[in-house]
Amino acid sequence: MDFELRIALPGEAYKIALLIRGAMLSYGKDSHIPYGMLESLTESVESVADRISRGHCLCFWDGPEPVATVTLTEVANPMKYSFSEKTMNSLSDIAPAGYISRFAVRSDLRDSGLGVKLLDEAEALARSLGIKGLILHSSSDNRSLSAFYSNRGFVLTDSEKSRGYNRGLFIKKI
Repeated sequence: MDFELRIALPGEAYKIALLIRGAMLSYGKDSHIPYGMLESLTESVESVADRISRGHCLCFWDGPEPVATVTLTEVANPMKYSFSEKTMNSLSDIAPAGYISRFAVRSDLRDSGLGVKLLDEAEALARSLGIKGLILHSSSDNRSLSAFYSNRGFVLTDSEKSRGYNRGLFIKKI
């Protein structure tokens, strides 16, 4: 399958929001996160459009439909994600950083390698922007997703429960 890779436009937020919602429902179930605990399931199309306009929302497209997406947001001071001495030490040498969010792949394309390609593209974009490291949050209880990130060089640095589940901070120096 050939998909077009491009940056999403704010006017495409509705389609991106639907893709993210579907992926986050699966993610919540696979991570044993009670329904309603994920902010991604309650965000408005307007907030998705705002994130698209402020960050770099990479998408693979199948014609007019997005099939995979990830947002890379530049973070001048990654210390804002620090919640312990352990994270402080890990974050202190990766400024500027890139924050990875709203990573989603359409359910029928998961395990096809498309997610790997998308993260590779996000990392290439980060490098071109002079970013020194990537940061993301994900459920540390989701073993398959933790392994996916680990296999791509991300290190589970710490975990906290402020959102009602074990939310891990993954960091990758680039």
